[in-house]
Amino acid sequence: MGADTTSTQLIFFIAATVVATATAGIFTGVVTDLTSKASIRAKAFGDELASDVEIINDPNAVVTVPDTIFYVKNTGATTLAWDTMTVMVNGMVVTTTNVLLDGETAFRPGAIVQITYDPTLPPGDHRVAVRMENGVGDELRFRI
Repeated sequence: MGADTTSTQLIFFIAATVVATATAGIFTGVVTDLTSKASIRAKAFGDELASDVEIINDPNAVVTVPDTIFYVKNTGATTLAWDTMTVMVNGMVVTTTNVLLDGETAFRPGAIVQITYDPTLPPGDHRVAVRMENGVGDELRFRI
């Protein structure tokens, strides 16, 4: 009888050790995966917080003849990709001509991009929105 009890206890001990080891391995994998994903999201969020743009036109004096012109300034702390910005006029994505001003070669903090929208806008209320590839942007409402 003594050997049967010892054998049973040994089998339960080995089974419990295997289950505990497997559980620890699974938890380690899950924690590592979560830590990696949290790190990636934190970096993306930090980049978004450090970057910002602002449409600097006076809404009462938007140039509309011969083309509509907007000015976007990088007011954040990071260099942005100015050639991939999305411009929307009255809620519709539009094609624009974008040019960095003052001899800049990159959309660094403080740099300004001139956005030229070719079609003439009719009189009335309008809205222009600019979004960068990392999600930051600005919106301007104006009347012609």
